[in-house]
Formats: sequence, C-alpha cells, structure tokens
Amino acid sequence: MQQPPGAGTALAAPALLTADPLVSAVTRTAVRVLRPEAEHTAAAGVPRTHLDALAACGAYGLTGYEPDPAGGLTARQVGREVHEVLAAVDPSTWFVWTQHIPAVKGLLAARGPAGAALRAARLPALLGGERRATAGFAFLRHPRPAVTAERVSGGWRLTGRVPWVTGWGLADALYVGALTPADEALFALLDCAPGSGLSGSEGAPLWAMGGTHTAAVELRGVRVPDARVVGRLPRADWIRAYDLENADAQPAVFGQLRATADFLLHSPPYEELGLRLARKAARLRAGAYGLRDRLPSGEGTAERLALRAASLDLAVRAAAACVAVAGGRAVQFGHTAGRLSREAQFHLIQAQTTPLRTATAHRLLPDLDT
Repeated sequence: MQQPPGAGTALAAPALLTADPLVSAVTRTAVRVLRPEAEHTAAAGVPRTHLDALAACGAYGLTGYEPDPAGGLTARQVGREVHEVLAAVDPSTWFVWTQHIPAVKGLLAARGPAGAALRAARLPALLGGERRATAGFAFLRHPRPAVTAERVSGGWRLTGRVPWVTGWGLADALYVGALTPADEALFALLDCAPGSGLSGSEGAPLWAMGGTHTAAVELRGVRVPDARVVGRLPRADWIRAYDLENADAQPAVFGQLRATADFLLHSPPYEELGLRLARKAARLRAGAYGLRDRLPSGEGTAERLALRAASLDLAVRAAAACVAVAGGRAVQFGHTAGRLSREAQFHLIQAQTTPLRTATAHRLLPDLDT
C-alpha cells in the first residue's frame, strides 16, 4: 500500500500540506521504506538503516525547518504532519527518531556565548542526521530524581541511573537531565562513545514498543565542563513547563488513529466503521490543534487535558475494535491488530503527567455508577 496513512478519510492531510517538500519526502520514505517492515521492526527492533533513511529525507532537520512562507503553512503544521505520518506507519521507528528532538530544541534555546558555541559545534550534524541523539530527563519530575549533578572545578559531575533511554546503541549522544544541589534541572549533551562513562543495561522486556532499543543507562561520575552545559533552570519551573507542554494532545496519537482507521478500511465489511472513526478523530484533532494555535501556553489547560484524554480514549477503543475485527489471529505476535492495540496502550503513558493520568483514567471509566 503506497498511499499515505489516512488517505481517503477525514484524517487525510490537505493537498497544501502534502505538497510541502519535507512532508512529501518523509511520507515517501515512511510508506516505501518503513511501512513494509513495520511488523518485523516491532519484533526485531529498529534497524539503523531506517534511521539512515530518515536522515536522507531530511526528517532529522524537522525542528529547524521553516516552510516556504508563500505556501501558507506554519512550521507547527509541518511538524504535526511528520509526527502523524511516522507514528502511523511505524511507531517503533517514530519513537526512536523523536528522542532526537529534545537535544535540538535544547541547543536552539541555549543562552550566552557558551550556548552559541555549542550550537555552532553540535547543531549542524544533528540537524542533518549525521549524528543522532536520544534523551533521558522525564525522571526529573519525581520527588527524588535518579541522576544528580555535583559541582566540581570548572563544571559538573553527573552520577546516577537514567531508567529509560530509547534508541540506546543507535544514538551518538544522550541529552540528559540531572538535579543540582540547589534543586535546579541541569541539561547536558553527552557523547555515547566507549569510555564516555555511560553504560546501558537491558531491563525487563517491554510488552509494547519492545523494538525501540530501550535501556537503563548508568552515568558513572561523568564530568561535564561548564561550556558543555546546555541549560540550567529551577526544577519547579521546568516541571511547570513540562506539564503545560504535555497537556496538549500529541500528534502521534492522531497518527495511531490514522493507522487504526486504515486497518478498518481494509477489513471488509468494516469500511464504514473506519470512515466514521476517521471523522470522529478529525474533529478531536481540529479541536486540539486549534486550541494550541489559538491560546498561549498556560491558558485553557483543563480543555487541553480533556481533549488529550479524549484522543487517548478513542485510540484505545479504536485499537480494541481492530482486535475484535481480526479475531483470534490478533493475539499472535506479528499481527497488525495486536500491535496497534499494544501501541495504543503505550500512548497512555508516553509523556504522562499527574493531571493527564487523572483526566485519562476518568475518561476511560466514565460510567461506573450507572
């Protein structure tokens, strides 16, 4: 199937968006290279050649990409479509690739002469995909973060264990967070080369997204000179910004919904169910994206959370419908319906916050007293 995900449904991207050069290049790579191998990738793991293909089509430069102003598109619209397409056709590869983005954003936001020097030294190779990063910092929201930064002469010493690092063994650099004694969140971009002081270890196998090369990574007294610190700010401020950012519905979930709609469309006699699912998902997507575009961060948070919870609820139910349609075959590893169901469950915990956890749980179980 060479069509982009969601083709022929309300979730299909408009022609103006599909004509964008980056969207077009990424979509071609997604449907021709990634999609045919999606079941194998989910089981065997993301191959480096998939990431090479994403580098070749420009996907690693997404964060710095600016569409032609004459086209009437915003960078945010292009970014959403790229995430949706990749998450729809091959969620494992999408999740490894997306770990690269925080490092790029961190470098773009780095301040002062040191920040400018870091950008000049590290950003070109990251944007071109010649070097690829992964990330580990969500644990900074915990009361006792697992990685600490100790002040030493001319820099910091980082020690601890990052519990989840996706794409380990495929990444050249780790964008990591650490807690300073002053309750600050410190961020650094560390090389993953042998002798760097980083070592990964496999944990228990994941029953969802098991092909993402996710490992725990130990930092054994890794020294970071001040000139290599990407950012530092009060941890409370970082947590507040993190929670606000993740109140919004994620494009990857709408990519998941495009995939489930496609599955139903190609499962006679359930084509009409797939079209109805796409219409419902498109309405949620329009509401979520419109809210984010219309209001600044920090406003409309309750509505944002409600829309994200609603999209997650729909994604889980849609994937369950795919399992029901497929029947007994769906419980076998290698079947698309089973994979879609596991991936929908994964989206429940990806970039999860306490407010989102509450909103989602109540959305999934609304009628217990009836």
